[in-house]
This record gives sequence, C-alpha cells and structure tokens, in this order.
Amino acid sequence: MLAQMDTKTVYTFMDSTLMIDKYVARGKELGYAYLGIMDHNNLYAAYSFMEACYRAEIRPLIGCELDLELEQVPITIQVLALNSIGYQHLMKISTARMMGQKDFAAIRQYLTDVAVIVPVENMEVAGNLGVDYYIGVRPDTPAQKFDKPILPLYTVRYLEESDLETIQVLHAIRENQALSQIGQIPVHQAFLSPSEQADLFVHNFPQARQNLEELVSGIHYELDRDLKLPRFNRERPAVEELQERAQAGLQNKGLTDHHYQERLNRELSIIHQMGFDDYFLIVLDLLRFGRSQGYYMGMGRGSAVGSLVAYALDITGIDPVKHDLLFERFLNQERFSMPDIDIDIPDIYRGDFLRYVQKRYGSMHTAQIVTYSTFGARQAIRDVFKRFGIPEYELTNITKKISFRDSLTSAYEKNASFRQIINSKAEYQKAFTLAKAIEGQPRQTSVHAAGVVMSDNDLTDVIPLKQGEDMLITQYDAHAVEANGLLKMDFLGLRNLTFAQKMKEAVAEKYGIEMVIEDIDLEDKETL
Repeated sequence: MLAQMDTKTVYTFMDSTLMIDKYVARGKELGYAYLGIMDHNNLYAAYSFMEACYRAEIRPLIGCELDLELEQVPITIQVLALNSIGYQHLMKISTARMMGQKDFAAIRQYLTDVAVIVPVENMEVAGNLGVDYYIGVRPDTPAQKFDKPILPLYTVRYLEESDLETIQVLHAIRENQALSQIGQIPVHQAFLSPSEQADLFVHNFPQARQNLEELVSGIHYELDRDLKLPRFNRERPAVEELQERAQAGLQNKGLTDHHYQERLNRELSIIHQMGFDDYFLIVLDLLRFGRSQGYYMGMGRGSAVGSLVAYALDITGIDPVKHDLLFERFLNQERFSMPDIDIDIPDIYRGDFLRYVQKRYGSMHTAQIVTYSTFGARQAIRDVFKRFGIPEYELTNITKKISFRDSLTSAYEKNASFRQIINSKAEYQKAFTLAKAIEGQPRQTSVHAAGVVMSDNDLTDVIPLKQGEDMLITQYDAHAVEANGLLKMDFLGLRNLTFAQKMKEAVAEKYGIEMVIEDIDLEDKETL
C-alpha cells in the first residue's frame, strides 16, 4: 500500500491541471488505496475530493500546504488531518491563513490530530517549531540521516509529463507575462503508479515509505451532516414564539374561519417536526429589518407562497387558502429538503442588508458563499492566445466567432470560419490545443450572487472560510455548504425592486401621495 499525498489540484489556481474527478479516477486505475490533496493555503477542493474518493472506494487524505512565518522567517509546511478532529482543526488553520494570518504561533493551538510535515528544503528554519513534525524528503534529496522521522514527498501537478506546457501557459496567465518570459517549470511531477513512486525513494530512503504507510493507515473522516440551523432567540423555544406570532398574524388579518385555523395548526406541526421553527423566525426578522429601513422587499415568490404560516407572518403577501396553493410544494415530510424562501432586496441596499445579518447573527456565524470562475471557451482563447503575443484586434476577431453556448470543440466542429482561422497558422493550432486543455478549469474565486450561509455555531467547526469585502466567504461552494447541514439563504439584489421603490418615492414627492404597493389591486379592470 502506498499513498499519494502531496498533490496540487486545479484549486491551487493556475499551478496544476489536475481536476478532482480525473485525479481520483486515475488513482483508482493505478490501484491506490489512499489519495491526498495538498493545495496551497486553501481547502477549496476538500469536500468534493472526499465525495469523489468515497464514490471510488478510496480513502481520502486531506492536507494543506501553508506559507507561514516562524519568528518572522518565511517557512513552508504541510499539514495533514489524521482524523475528524484533525479535519476540523485543518479548517480553522486554513481559515486563519486565508484571512491573512501568517504567524506560525497563531495556528500552533490547532496542531493536535494533525501531522506536520516540513519539506527538507525548509528544515533549517524548522528548529523552533515547538511541535513534533516529519521531514518530507524529495526524490532528489541526497541520502543522509535525519533526527526526525521522514516521509516521501513526491509532488504531483498533472497526469502526464506532456501536460508541462499547459502548466507553463497557466503560469504565464497568472503572472500576466508572455510565454517566452516564463522561466523554468518544475519537471517530473506527473501522477505515477504506486510502484513507480516507491522506486523513487527505495534506495536513499527505504524507511520513508514505511513511515507513510503507518501514518495514513488509520486515517478516516466522519463528517457531521446533521442540520445546523441558527437560533433566533436563545431565551425562548422557537416553537412557542413561531406559534404565537403566526396566530397573532392570522387574527390581525381577520382570518378566523376554521379552515384557516386547521391549516395553520397542520403547517406549524410539520414545520416543528422538520426542525424549521427558527428558520421562519429568522426570515421574519430579516424582512422586518428591511421594511423598517423603508426597503421595498417584494411580496414573496416561489413555492413559499403556498405557506399560510409565511402569509400570517407577512413573509409572503398572497393568501394560499383563498388561491388554493399547496403547502406540500414548499415543505413535505415525505421528501426532506431545506426550506427556501428567497429574500429579494433592492439591489442598492444589499450591502446594508448583509451588514445587518452579520451584526445580528455574528461575523463567524454568517458568510457569503464562494463560486469558482472557470475558463470558458472565449476566456481560454483570449488568455492563451495573448501569451503567444497575438494582437488584440486578432483576438477580438477570433473570440467573436465563438457563441456563449459553444465549447472550443463544438465551435471548431460547427464553425468553418473559426476552424479556418485556427488552421491558418501553426502558432494558432498550438495555442488552440493549450486553450482546450485549460477550458473548464477554475480560474479564480468569485462570490455567489445571492447565497449566504448561517449557523448557530462558529462556521469553521463545519466549513473553512476566507476573507471577503462585506462579510467572510466560504471556501466551499453551495453544494458542499448544504451537504454539511448548513442553512443557505438567498438574498437577491434586484434592480426591479429598486425601480419600484424609486417610483413610489417619486409619486410621494411629485403628487404628495404615499402609495402602499402591497395594496394595489391585482384584479384592477382598467389596468388589465
């Protein structure tokens, strides 16, 4: 048994060509029992990597390579989670680093249940770490004795040696330089079979392989996927408060018929059984804040308008009993899914809204959700061809022949004029091949247009975070956030709501009439 541990994926942006699924599939093919990742400072790939490994019946090893400072001297170390607690600690370590913390002393408290590996080239600096660590030896490290246990450190950045050119192009894009200006690229970092990798160390460091097998043999992660909703009010049970507010809302609307009462009771019972009492109270709180600031928050949309509880609380503005709307489309005991009430906000006020959420529920309990910008067909062509020195006017002429729906392959197959340009010069053919190689890879992080995650506990107990502008940002995407039991809410800034609010303000200023948008008759015959 041998493990591949020091692997950089495409989430070490523009320094690897290893997509998660292809890496795991090749690892399965080569017979690996354990596969690891060791991306640079981040854990972007950790959850999707674990999912892919478990599907392939491979044991994942979650690690991270960190650029730190030890007593103000730069040092690079690698950390590997040895169990579920170590994985939690790794999330806190990566969060600290991605929020700008570089001091080794600041992460020392999280180094339990975590293996620390100091690459041999950093060995001289590591004397004062103050924790146990391994020395990572390289295939080209001269044979010698060490006073610390050793591990084989073979870095993988691509599947085949032929991918080296792609790495060179990625470096040129990252550095915004011409291809000719990029210096030496580290070679011999292709993904090898277990026996090929073992052969690299068997002569100089036979003990390293045995140490690695002993280290990884017990590694296993148990993830807590239970629901982790934030609490609205710790002083009182949410079930009581929700029932009281919904009942009062029904009375205020004059909906005293027994049909309404029966439906309200039934909905409240299902909401409580599914554990979503706090969720409704939080949505109510957020809408009340927005309305108290004078924002026009809309009338609710989607399946949530089938909820009488939501109508009673003025979360939505349409009577579901009168219009015969089904609550089961929104929440259904037979098919568990998270409730989804989108909160629509005039786009000019979304930043203020996020600041309220952060202040009310805590900066480490709320975060925006990351997304990954990828190399689309046009972007890949533009980025790669530019590194070959192709002038801007030619780039524009080439990219305008690619439709938004096309991949580079489909554009080449379907569009004769595009194909003719690519085939007109050997340089273009070369650049096109490289553009296809990076197409679809993540290029950088971005922020989800609407998604915000909220939790009762510190988010870094469950997911890693990074620095953002308005609030912190998750390192995991929306799928991974929800798969870990966290509540994702959508706060969508809409220009149309800004228009509606500005028109209301203009009517008040010009005609002295204070319109209540919600009172406009939707059945007005003259309008229709």
